[in-house]
Amino acid sequence: MRNILIAAALALTACATTPAPASPPITLTGEITRADHQTYRELPFTVPAGATRISIDFTYDKDNRTVIDLGLRDPQGQRGWSGGNKAHIEVGASDATPSYRPGAIQPGEWKLILGVPNIRDGQTSRYAATITLSTTPVPATAKPVAYAPTTLAAAPGWRRGDFHAHTAHSDGSCAIAGARAPCPSIHTFEAARDAGLDFIAITDHNTITQLADIAAQQRNFPNTLLIPGTEITSFFGHANVIGNTSFLDFQLGSPHLPTLAKLFDEASAQDAFVSINHPGLPSGEICMGCGWTADTDWSRVTAIEIANGSSVRTTGPAAGIRFWNNLLKQGYRLTAIGGSDNHDATDRTGARQPPIGFPVTAVYSSSLSPKAIIDGVRSGRVFIDLANLPGATFDISANAGQQTVRMGDRMTLGPNEAATINTLASGLPAGATLTLVAHNLAINGAVTPQLDNAPTQVSITLTTGATSAYIRPKSETVRTRSC
Repeated sequence: MRNILIAAALALTACATTPAPASPPITLTGEITRADHQTYRELPFTVPAGATRISIDFTYDKDNRTVIDLGLRDPQGQRGWSGGNKAHIEVGASDATPSYRPGAIQPGEWKLILGVPNIRDGQTSRYAATITLSTTPVPATAKPVAYAPTTLAAAPGWRRGDFHAHTAHSDGSCAIAGARAPCPSIHTFEAARDAGLDFIAITDHNTITQLADIAAQQRNFPNTLLIPGTEITSFFGHANVIGNTSFLDFQLGSPHLPTLAKLFDEASAQDAFVSINHPGLPSGEICMGCGWTADTDWSRVTAIEIANGSSVRTTGPAAGIRFWNNLLKQGYRLTAIGGSDNHDATDRTGARQPPIGFPVTAVYSSSLSPKAIIDGVRSGRVFIDLANLPGATFDISANAGQQTVRMGDRMTLGPNEAATINTLASGLPAGATLTLVAHNLAINGAVTPQLDNAPTQVSITLTTGATSAYIRPKSETVRTRSC
């Protein structure tokens, strides 16, 4: 009965405040061809003073796997991006379709952004956008809760979390009233809590509108840190920016983002870090832009997502590890992390896709706060759990002369100088073994010792003539990796 009463109230309100169109609908039409493949097109339209709401309906010919993504710019910049998952968009002063920022409707030139990740040779696709402007007065509403980073625990320690998840603010969907629909963020927050995670990063595609949900709900999750982020989705690869609180330019190869340098600058200005997602995946019509092909200054990248939940289930973790390993051999020091890439937080069993928390990334941080988690990833003191071992920890240190370093740190070795590697694990099943993977280092001692939750120690020396080297541990049990 409650639902019926609410519906009736909404209907009565709608009758009393029927939107008044500001002008006849604006219609934007055109066509794309193979020449538009992996490019952006911006369609300008004018919004007069007095408009309070914009409604957009978009249709196009989807034959032969043609895909057109959607976004919106107002006179001040990005207003939102929904990609290919929403054909109807509403933007108003106090509310908006998830993926788009609510707020005052500024008069002036707006732009509908078309992104074309795929159109085949010989294909022509016609599109049409109908834009309706309303001048209905907007009633005053309560000011939304402002986002402020919080610290949930002050003590240092290992924190377990998921660095890659999607909600209704991009292409996250779940069953609502028996039909698939955009999945509210609250389901992701609850899934992270119920999985026992210390943190979850919400990384919707090319948008940060999920920040409002994080701000409104964090107080209801006192033990689960909700971290903002954005999955930068380009035609040349996907990357997570963890910790940003405003829109980032994502149209790589366009005047808005000619190269990645501007993205790195924008992320750095917000004290966020950049992680390359599922870089070993192939790009093509099945997963458009999923592999990483962008020209990249790797010295400005913090992390590599070597374990993506979806790719682990299909191709295993090897592709991501190989990509990371090749960069390590070139001298780059990049932290390995993982993320579920979940798009339906109500799927707790993983029946259709990896659930929230598979895989888990464990980060040693000075506190449970966004900055501490970000700094922990930058330090490199991180391991990945693919076996759902909530009590597992794994740490490594090295000693040489007066030098003592931890996992993720660097040390300097002279000719023939030996270093001692110390590993310590807890919470692993009996019989778990350790393999040390090294480049330009000679390992002196057992390379596959039994861990059994006891310290393990071996020595290493630099290969003659080598100027740089690395060593990383890999513990093995049933479907587990620590890197």
